[in-house]
Amino acid sequence: MIYSKSLQSGELPLDWKLAEVTAIHKKGPKNDRTNYRPVSLTSVCCKILESLIRDHVMDYLLWNNLLSCKQYGFIKGRSTHLQLLQMLDKWTDYLEKRRTN
Repeated sequence: MIYSKSLQSGELPLDWKLAEVTAIHKKGPKNDRTNYRPVSLTSVCCKILESLIRDHVMDYLLWNNLLSCKQYGFIKGRSTHLQLLQMLDKWTDYLEKRRTN
């Protein structure tokens, strides 16, 4: 009911908008502040709502073929790693064709 009311009114509860920001060490000396990155810890309720909306939007885009076949990131079964492998194959084919001509 809270999610429905939030979507109908177009507003989020204030508590859902608040985040606790903490610093996470990346690498290197811990006494160097540039070796940390900020991470926002947000409301679980808000994360659930975001994932429901994301899933619904993605289903709509995929069902209606509104995404380019060149879109790889954030689509199930089409990782950016796969895109890189396909590009390497195309470049290899291109170079082989140039050598034979």
